[in-house]
Order: sequence, then C-alpha cells, then structure tokens
Amino acid sequence: MYGRVTKYFTDRGYGFIYGEDRNSYFVHHSQLNDEDIERGYYVFFKPYRNDRSDFNAGNVVVIEVPDKQSKNAALKKKSKKHVLSKEL
Repeated sequence: MYGRVTKYFTDRGYGFIYGEDRNSYFVHHSQLNDEDIERGYYVFFKPYRNDRSDFNAGNVVVIEVPDKQSKNAALKKKSKKHVLSKEL
C-alpha cells in the first residue's frame, strides 16, 4: 500500500502514515529497514494487524522525498512576514 508520512518522532522512534485507503497507520522504527522518514515522505508499506492495533505499517520503503527547496522557500516567506509585522 502507498501512503504519506503525517508525523514521525525521530527521538521516540515512531510515527504515522496516512494510507491510500484513508486509514492512519502506526509505524515503528523497527519496520523502517534502515530507511529515514520524515513528515511528507511518500512511502510504500505492508499493512498488518497485531494485538494492539489493526492499522500498522511494516516493511516501509521510501518512494519520494519532498523537494527541500520549496520547503525552505516557505520558511523564508514565514520569516519575512514575522519581520514585517515586528516593524509595524
């Protein structure tokens, strides 16, 4: 199944993926197979169930990483707005 990472807490080793079936899947760092993920990454994963949840993501593979330039441009725009509001 394909999905997009909605949250990932690197310091805690878990996060969530919004699947193409519109469910939110829990992902644990042990299921990343040495992949690094962050919010916004497009991934492929195998859904599975366990005794805690019906919606878990396993064998996660990164398919697409968001463009860093557009992310940096958005941050610069926010910074400029903040500076302008201080000047007023």
